[in-house]
Amino acid sequence: MQGSVPDVRERQSQYSITLHPHRSLSPKAFTILMAFVGGVSFFAGMIFALQGAWPVLGFFGLDVLAIYIAFKMNFRAGRHFEVIEIQDGDLSVTAHYPNGSENQTCFQAYWSRVTIENDKLFIRCRSEMTEIGHFLIDDEKAEVKEMITNALYRYRHGQIAAD
Repeated sequence: MQGSVPDVRERQSQYSITLHPHRSLSPKAFTILMAFVGGVSFFAGMIFALQGAWPVLGFFGLDVLAIYIAFKMNFRAGRHFEVIEIQDGDLSVTAHYPNGSENQTCFQAYWSRVTIENDKLFIRCRSEMTEIGHFLIDDEKAEVKEMITNALYRYRHGQIAAD
């Protein structure tokens, strides 16, 4: 999984996987892209301004600003990540949001199952369920499902200790 490669850690008493959304544009590439877009917009705007249509220059500036804001919002959303852990008999899902808040859901690891329904990845335990990895593509969801299912199997068979 490119970019959203889960960080998997196993110890005697724990299994942990961290899911990150994929972002293909690095901060350096973003700077280069914005410099290019700004330069092209400024050049094109100056051509219009020199021909007397000076208000067009401002509209080109607004376009650059809109692109900048859209990318910044995308980068902010990319700071969301989820940690799935098996520890002390529990399977916990902790969602970390860009604003710094967290939401944790705990299930009994022994009874937990991972399913894919309607292109969504869920962890279920009896009547409770929570969606994980909503930012993953279908192939990544299938891979994560397999990884967590294997970890739960190892937990149920004593290969990942309960305490």
